[in-house]
Amino acid sequence: MTLSLILNDRKPTERRRVGKLSGLPPSFAVVYPVEHGPWEMETRRDRTATQRILHANRMCYVVDLSDHRRTGRLSNTPLTCSDGGHRFEATFDVGFRVHDPVRLVQGNVADALAVVYGYLTTRMRGYAAQFAIDRAVEAQDYMNRAFAAEMALAEGITIYHCTVLLELDAAARGFVQKVREAQRDQLLGHEVHRSAEDRALSEERLTNIAEEARRAREQRERAALAEVRMDFRGLVLEHLAKHPAETEQAMNLLLRMEEAKVARGDIREERHVELVKYLIEKGVVTEVDLPWLRHGALESGSSGGLVPMPTPRQLPGPGGAAGGDRSGGAGTVTDPPRPTAPAPTRWGGSGPAGSRARGRGGPSATGLVPVYVVLDVSPGTEACRIDLGNALRSLQTVLGNSPDVASAIRLSVLTYAERAEVLVPLVEMTWGTGVPDLRAGTECRYRPVFQRLLELLPMETERLKEQVERVYRPVVFFLTTRPPEDGAEWPAVHAELMRHHYHPHLIVCGIGAAAEPSLVGRLASRPELGVVAVPDSDLVRSSVQFSVLLQNTVLSIGRSALAGAMELQLSCPEGLTPGTALS
Repeated sequence: MTLSLILNDRKPTERRRVGKLSGLPPSFAVVYPVEHGPWEMETRRDRTATQRILHANRMCYVVDLSDHRRTGRLSNTPLTCSDGGHRFEATFDVGFRVHDPVRLVQGNVADALAVVYGYLTTRMRGYAAQFAIDRAVEAQDYMNRAFAAEMALAEGITIYHCTVLLELDAAARGFVQKVREAQRDQLLGHEVHRSAEDRALSEERLTNIAEEARRAREQRERAALAEVRMDFRGLVLEHLAKHPAETEQAMNLLLRMEEAKVARGDIREERHVELVKYLIEKGVVTEVDLPWLRHGALESGSSGGLVPMPTPRQLPGPGGAAGGDRSGGAGTVTDPPRPTAPAPTRWGGSGPAGSRARGRGGPSATGLVPVYVVLDVSPGTEACRIDLGNALRSLQTVLGNSPDVASAIRLSVLTYAERAEVLVPLVEMTWGTGVPDLRAGTECRYRPVFQRLLELLPMETERLKEQVERVYRPVVFFLTTRPPEDGAEWPAVHAELMRHHYHPHLIVCGIGAAAEPSLVGRLASRPELGVVAVPDSDLVRSSVQFSVLLQNTVLSIGRSALAGAMELQLSCPEGLTPGTALS
């Protein structure tokens, strides 16, 4: 669609034929070309009968001076945003008029729309390139403010009105939708983790409160029982106080106890009488001693126990002296032997105290695996730093929900950029373990983190060997997002680490600019322990896939440690692939 503002099709016509032109607007100008001089122009103010007569045969051009409004849309050639890969679709409403008819004719402008649209499109492209794809509203406001004033073009046309409406094209809409979905998933994952952490802490507090109440109750019961007479009669009375409905059973118990007591007294009395008879028959005692013996027998019947009887050496001899045998050499009677107390019974095994401390329920680890997670926080990780922090929290959630696996793992977290930093020391990861946020660095250097690992691994492995019988070889997960800036320095420290007696299994994951099989192959302790992101993967998605790899591998390592073996197997999730497959 075109629009010519020169009404006589850009061909000169005689002045007297102007009135016969079709579609002549109320406002127009007549332009007379003058050779070797400035062109003349006739406007409504100059349009008199005299002028028309004088110039009736002069050749002229008729120019439309009225206002024009049009609506345009940039869909075939949309506006490119700042990333160079996504585009805005623009719809604009424009108003324009001719302010210099002579310049319009001299420029032989065949299509006013091409002039106006071309000018606006050029400016809109420059403005759009300053804004990201998710800032369409800001770009639209910026353009409308820039087009608020009148714009006089060199072709003699003035744009007196222009408003722009920006929209995303289909590809950009899909991209923004995926970004927002990823942000929502990230927020949801953070909230789910926080809720699970709060729930675990709450359950732990409730368990502690119940345990403290149980101990206090047991202490009160022990204090109350300390004042109770702990014999059979006292226990029956204590039971009767707590259970008064069982009075009949309690009375029967007490009655049987009294009957047994009387029966034991009768037996002792019979034995006392038999003993006296035996002593008289043997001549150990005489008639003089009978009152004392009868007194003893009577006491035994009244008190329910024997009065202590003197041994033969304590009985009075002839002349009242303590001494020998009253029977004239019949032999000496010795004390009856005392029964030997049975040996104490030992309970709970064959230990020295008869009991052993028992471990907590469930399977226990036969060895420990030191695991180090090393994360890149250099400037190349701005887009995925939050996702890497969520990867640590997700790993904490997985281990918190699997305490048996967590008991076999000791986990440490390090970050590196221009220097290495220990974010979480080597601990058993539980719900109560603090996981700080990741802080950005300014460079990307490998040497500091390898030097730090060279210091930590021997020291901490030796410390673990003092605590448990078996410590497996350390495992290091190394994430990198860009090639290092100290390419000439790190290989020597890396080689020294790999030669050490406690060299680790070094698992390397390269994403972003570091997704190079050659770099990952140089870093990993074995070629099959190096993985890279598939081509054209963005950092956010690759960091989420690294989180899946980290969780699955740590769980596998912990379970193999519980089974008494150290098996290290990598299962790459979708989006990651072994570096050996691309080399």
